[in-house]
Amino acid sequence: MKYLNVFFIFFLTSLQAAVYLQKPADFNPKAETVGCCYLHYQDKILLMHRQDHKAEGNRWGIPGGKLTKGEPLIDAIIREVFEETGFQLDKDKIHYIGKLYIKVPNFDFEYHMIQYMPPIEHPADVKINFKEHKGFTWVTPKEALKMNLITDEDICFEIVFGLDRVK
Repeated sequence: MKYLNVFFIFFLTSLQAAVYLQKPADFNPKAETVGCCYLHYQDKILLMHRQDHKAEGNRWGIPGGKLTKGEPLIDAIIREVFEETGFQLDKDKIHYIGKLYIKVPNFDFEYHMIQYMPPIEHPADVKINFKEHKGFTWVTPKEALKMNLITDEDICFEIVFGLDRVK
């Protein structure tokens, strides 16, 4: 995918975040995440409801998390999805979509967008890690834009699925 050299700024609660499609000159990442692993069933994607005590608590997001130092990206995707959902992904069916550069005050991070190509056969088989999440749901990407999503998840949905912002 080829994107314009632009950035988006959105305000969510009191948090200011900027999402860049290309790496800004002043970008200094403190973390690398595999936060965009789209698992789908029919026309819906899986969203996880974060526990209140976690960062971005009581918000919805797709399965993902941080890479550990030296961990290959594909291994991190497989590990995070398994830890959060119980689904075991086939390494050969993971499709890399792209990377975003996200800046929030005092914290920059790279955000990898991934899609698992085959649909999930048994959507009710999600096994929640209750230390991290308190529920899950399958929704269309357009429906997801109406939910209380983690910071900048809406921008990822708009980019990946070609959606316009739903007010």
